[in-house]
Amino acid sequence: MERLSNLSRTELSRREFVRLSLASSALLMSSGKLLDGEEEGAPAVAYSGALRALPHGAILPQGWLRAYLEKQASELGSKLPQVSWPFTGDYWGAEQEGEAWWPWEQKGYWIDGAVRLALVLQDKELLAQAIKPVEYTLSHIDSEGYLGPELFQDPKGDFHRWPHTVFFRGLAAVSDARPEPQGVTSSQIVKAMQRHYLSDDASYGTPQRNVTNIESMLWCYERTGDRRLLALAENAWREYASVAADPVHGDLSALRVFAATPINAHGVTYAEIAKLPAILYMYTGKQEYLDFALAAQRRIFDHHMLIDGIPSTSEWFANVTSLDSHETCDIADHTWSWGYLLMMTGDAVWADRVERACLNAGPGAIKNDWKALQYFSCPNQFLATLNSDHNWPVFEEHGGRMMAYQPNPGQHTACCGGNVHRIFPNYAVRMWMKTNHGGLAAVLYGPSVVKVSLGQDNEPVEILQSTNYPFDEQIHFTIRSSRAVSFPLLLRIPGWCDAPRMTLNGAAVAVSRTPNGFAAMNRNFNPGDVITLTLPMKVAVTHWPQDGIGVERGPLVYSLPIREHWTTKVEPKYTTPDFPSWEATPVSEWNYGLAFDAAKLESDVQVKTRPLAPDEAFDPWENPPVTIAVPARKIENWKLQSNPNNEAQKFTPCLPELRTSKISEDVETISLAPYGSTQLRVTIFPALPGLRRS
Repeated sequence: MERLSNLSRTELSRREFVRLSLASSALLMSSGKLLDGEEEGAPAVAYSGALRALPHGAILPQGWLRAYLEKQASELGSKLPQVSWPFTGDYWGAEQEGEAWWPWEQKGYWIDGAVRLALVLQDKELLAQAIKPVEYTLSHIDSEGYLGPELFQDPKGDFHRWPHTVFFRGLAAVSDARPEPQGVTSSQIVKAMQRHYLSDDASYGTPQRNVTNIESMLWCYERTGDRRLLALAENAWREYASVAADPVHGDLSALRVFAATPINAHGVTYAEIAKLPAILYMYTGKQEYLDFALAAQRRIFDHHMLIDGIPSTSEWFANVTSLDSHETCDIADHTWSWGYLLMMTGDAVWADRVERACLNAGPGAIKNDWKALQYFSCPNQFLATLNSDHNWPVFEEHGGRMMAYQPNPGQHTACCGGNVHRIFPNYAVRMWMKTNHGGLAAVLYGPSVVKVSLGQDNEPVEILQSTNYPFDEQIHFTIRSSRAVSFPLLLRIPGWCDAPRMTLNGAAVAVSRTPNGFAAMNRNFNPGDVITLTLPMKVAVTHWPQDGIGVERGPLVYSLPIREHWTTKVEPKYTTPDFPSWEATPVSEWNYGLAFDAAKLESDVQVKTRPLAPDEAFDPWENPPVTIAVPARKIENWKLQSNPNNEAQKFTPCLPELRTSKISEDVETISLAPYGSTQLRVTIFPALPGLRRS
């Protein structure tokens, strides 16, 4: 195949590559006509990953998680196509003229998120709305198999196949749903995608984001066994890697991911591409893909992670100061990518990363009523207005609109307005995964029910997960089945938890954490068995640049909420009176440094909790049941930064230089709330003497 790979780097067309590939019996199985699909009896697809995701419909959220998803569905989740362009357009629902690829990308994000949201909630009304573009697209397939808008059917130009990656994830969600939605069958989707890829003339190695179609190619390969799709995916990666490594024209410098240096790349592009070797590894078992995937992620965590669980990616990767921010798209895309790393390795650290980001950065970028979100969000944001964006070096515009809360914060650049809808549905659909040995793994926690067949006889089993996690330390798993079933059960032990405890029907069970971060039980489970996992949460302090510190407890980061004064602005085409642009300015004190003694953390810091019933249908992010009281002192000359050319224009300032600061002698007690509960906040505090890094 090396000869074929070399040919594909020239002007060899995709269809010619497929023709030559079919002649290579050593790599590809014998087949009929190119577009007729695989013969019956195709070999089973080898799978080298450690975990597998469950089909949509297998996991049903409960309690606070369901209430939060229902709030999303009742507001922007269902209303965005009536509120803001381009979501008001018929992209993927009808031919549109005069626009390039980006409206198709942006509407595709919403379709994917809305479909998954409808499926996890079993919301028939939302599903009927979100599935219409799927039905239209499947009923308007080109005679040669091309699936998508005629506008960029010609495989030339930048990003001409990137919108397909975004939309095809929605197709995959519909196809994987159980039961199948009315009007669209799984086989219809699989065959359409298979035919599309095998008949397409496009280069999937360039431009850079075209290669992300590997994700859908391999999804289709798993369901068809058609090794032509695997060959296309591997060839696309080789072609991409060859171009990316070019010292002049390389975009991601793919072959330099093993460098121990910060990343110089666009955040979303890097996240979308860096996950591909993980997926390739799962279907090939090739060590080179595993090594690449892990090295690409290592650079993120070595150089760019912010306290809320997402790397600093104000478009491009950046530093980790109190003012470094991230795009909301990066929350959706990095957590989706880390889910593949979890499936590839079976290592719970990737679930820890998904959890931290989804339970902090996710709600922290969204207005609590789900009517607006930010394009950029930040650990420290003392105001959020239409001219307060402090990430100006990226856009060369000091004071842009990207930190205000808006239904579509980028307006013409509408990616975040669509992509935000993927964050929490994707969390829900990946809470449980199957192991390769017939077991079930609880990888993400939250109130839910999972329905799956387990044991030698594929016995139907339900497991009810009753919990207020992450606001409570206890998680109860109740087995529901018609008879005893034997299967391995894996429960994730988060890396932050030092002393987990477990009981079975009230009797203590020893917890042995496996090297990959799970507690394993392999036994006969009887109907009604209850496993209780307790994950004690301790307050911890983390250190950040410029003598900054943060406060964490368990999976949650804590912030000082700043009381907001909200004003609205209706901007035609992008907002409505019910969904306006929102500006928030501070009306409570925020200029505090923390004043507790690091050696007396347990006595100086007080955790306050209130009960939250497991089935209580309210939003704990809006009214958090856990707060942390900490001693603090005001830094009196720490004020909002002003534009020297316009004193009325304000920005969130960096941390103050304490040696020249006027610090009050009075010690006050301030109350910190979960990061996700706040819209304006202080998360990285100045560390007053005694707390600075030694």
